[in-house]
Amino acid sequence: MSKYRNPWILILLIITGVVLGGLIASTLGNTLPILSYGPEALGLNNFEINLGVIYLKLTLLMDINVSSLIGLLLSVIIFNKL
Repeated sequence: MSKYRNPWILILLIITGVVLGGLIASTLGNTLPILSYGPEALGLNNFEINLGVIYLKLTLLMDINVSSLIGLLLSVIIFNKL
């Protein structure tokens, strides 16, 4: 095991774990409703900036549920085992 671990690998593993957890929740959410349990979507909804010449409208929402948190924990465990 090396002393220096690249933090980009951790970020990539976390994003992958959360996305795969969200996919599992969307596919198995009807059969196992506990996997899709979570709060409403969190983030920025319809953030607007009007500079006269440039008009920017941004929406950034994250839907966090139980299976995405499980994916997050598994990705951190995998990173620690590397």
